[in-house]
Amino acid sequence: MSTPQNRRILLADDTPAIHEDFRKILLPAAADANLDDLESALFGTSARKSEADFMLDSAYQGQEALAKLREALEADAPYAMAFIDMRMPPGWDGVETIEQLWLEDPRLQIVICTAYADQSWVEVFERLDARDRLLVLKKPFDPIEVRQLASALTMKWQMTQDAAFKMNQLEQAVEERTRELSDANIIVQNSPTILYRLRGEPAFPLIYISHNITKFGHEPAALLANPDWADVLIDPADQAGVAAAMARVLEKDAEGASIEYRLCTGDGARRWVENRYVPVRDKDGRLIEVEGIVIDVTERKAAEEQLAKMARTDGLTGLANRATLVERLHQAHAAARRGSVPFALHCLDLDHFKPVNDMFGHPGGDLLLREVALRLKNCTRETDVVARLGGDEFAVLQSEMAEPAAAGALAAKIQQELARPYMIDGNQVHASASIGICPYTPGSESPEEMLAQADVALYRSKEQGRNQYHFHSEELDRDVRDRVALGEDLKKAIEREELELYYQPQVELSSGKIVGVEALLRWNHPQRGLLDAAAFVPIAERTGSIVVLGRWVLNQACRQMSAWREQGVAPPVVAINLSLGQLRQGSELIHDVTESLSKWQLDPSVLEFDVTESTLAQMTWTHNDVLPKLRALGVRIAIDDFGTEYSSFEYLRTYRVNHLKIAQSMLKRAIDDPDSAATVRAIMNLAREARIGIIVEGLETETQLAFLQSTGATTLAQGYYFSEAVMATEAGDFLRSGTMEQSERSKGGDHGAAA
Repeated sequence: MSTPQNRRILLADDTPAIHEDFRKILLPAAADANLDDLESALFGTSARKSEADFMLDSAYQGQEALAKLREALEADAPYAMAFIDMRMPPGWDGVETIEQLWLEDPRLQIVICTAYADQSWVEVFERLDARDRLLVLKKPFDPIEVRQLASALTMKWQMTQDAAFKMNQLEQAVEERTRELSDANIIVQNSPTILYRLRGEPAFPLIYISHNITKFGHEPAALLANPDWADVLIDPADQAGVAAAMARVLEKDAEGASIEYRLCTGDGARRWVENRYVPVRDKDGRLIEVEGIVIDVTERKAAEEQLAKMARTDGLTGLANRATLVERLHQAHAAARRGSVPFALHCLDLDHFKPVNDMFGHPGGDLLLREVALRLKNCTRETDVVARLGGDEFAVLQSEMAEPAAAGALAAKIQQELARPYMIDGNQVHASASIGICPYTPGSESPEEMLAQADVALYRSKEQGRNQYHFHSEELDRDVRDRVALGEDLKKAIEREELELYYQPQVELSSGKIVGVEALLRWNHPQRGLLDAAAFVPIAERTGSIVVLGRWVLNQACRQMSAWREQGVAPPVVAINLSLGQLRQGSELIHDVTESLSKWQLDPSVLEFDVTESTLAQMTWTHNDVLPKLRALGVRIAIDDFGTEYSSFEYLRTYRVNHLKIAQSMLKRAIDDPDSAATVRAIMNLAREARIGIIVEGLETETQLAFLQSTGATTLAQGYYFSEAVMATEAGDFLRSGTMEQSERSKGGDHGAAA
């Protein structure tokens, strides 16, 4: 921030009349309106403001001028400029006065007022080394000249001060930032923390790693040069967990992820580390880099193991006790806030435990509690925490709960297991459990709040009849039960013949010729009506039924292609979406493809498998080679929604793909946004150079068509502009014609999302 404008002027002259003249010119009472107008025109200042701003002090000898200057500096009110008479007998002359003034204040702007001089002007300027701080005003002087000089030089003084102030601020900021970076570098170099960056493209090459990786016995240069750097650093037993964490980072809206694993040191030892990932995306959401922080937590893990060895278990059942559960709950909550997979807390209470305890006594009740503990352990994983809180109250801390429906599935499994009969002293006893669930969400306030919410949910289960589970929120209850029910229905959908494939044509824009179809899965649900794949495929992924579902789609698409071939209308290719769950089956998927092709006597080239960029990235990270093997069979590969996930296209050079599919969202943005239009054109140019085809998804309007035609690329497209996805019989009709024109629906202005 600059100081207030300085309009303070010092006049040094031995003639009192001169001082009176300067006061009339510079001070408000003496201001002339014409001069003010001139100043305003010259400098853009307000005349009234200029009148009020000038302050004039008088000195009649050089020594007096120096004294006033010193007083002004001590008062932190320096003069901006001075008018100095050249001859002021019997004291200093103007030159000596100026020399003395500049020794005190080199910033002072000076005007010499003179009619003649005892020295030549060349000598004066050489002696004073005036540069740009000294001007000459010849007597008799013009009032306009005086005002011009006063305004110009005081403004110049102020601008010089402001510039110096800003420069000083900048230097301080640079110095402070340099100090911070230096301190940070010292901290990083002397800490067990490792910083690294991965380029945001499959297979995520390492592009930077901090020097202190040498503390773990590795050389940064060697890791940067090794495409399999992750295999060098990560214990093989932890590779799957790290891959799952990377998969979370690659999700479109992910803000980060965290995982603990064992880092391999150069001497073959292992150190426990916590790895925190942060995705860096551009304004369109494409991944540019992944930044990582690795923190050595070996000592903390050792302390945790030591605590576990202490007496922190329930003496009756051998389960964790309340203190252990609360401690692990705090750890899970903190880790989830840093990006680890969410978790869920289940609170259980046995229904009608008191009658059993009364009938068989405490020994019988203890037997029941021990059997319940055993069944709970059998229902859960090693990474889960099962605890007895006291009496007949239990709790389960469910780790790695991807979504609330997974918590519901575990609760249902626990219910079913605990409801089986028990044998107590040779007698069959029945018991059940009421369960309350609180899953972690980004808004979960604290571990204590989660415990309270799980308790509330538990009481809801008891109040509504026992032997059931509830979440802490009715809305979450409904949503989870709906998802679980849909998942159960899906398991029966194939045998009930409720699934059906719809087909959407892929059209060559230059000719209107149909060059392929995409098979899109639909479910004719008996109660919910016709469901798109987006409504149930994610559930199939989570429940594991995606493999059976995918096998049905593959067989059905091949069967239909065989039928169309017999009718003489088969398109050159049918596109099928492949999910991550199917690709993870590896050799099983290869077997399904070869078997279907053989069964329906089809050439492999009629199949094109669509995989998303995100799926491709995860396959690359885990070194899954099923895509190259599929390509070797002769089937085609297309990358779906290309350009929406990653900012770099370099990784394409390592994949022999046939088509890039441009997402509908990119096409829509390209119509109004020049940057998005440039991105689409860049993708098309890249594809042309790499000899890869382009398929644009979601084409709906004439405007979008015109844009695609303006690119000059030979492009295929699908979308409502030509046709929505239709049943096989209707698809056969347009295949007979061989070409497609603009649909009536598109002409009518219905531009809903493409199938």
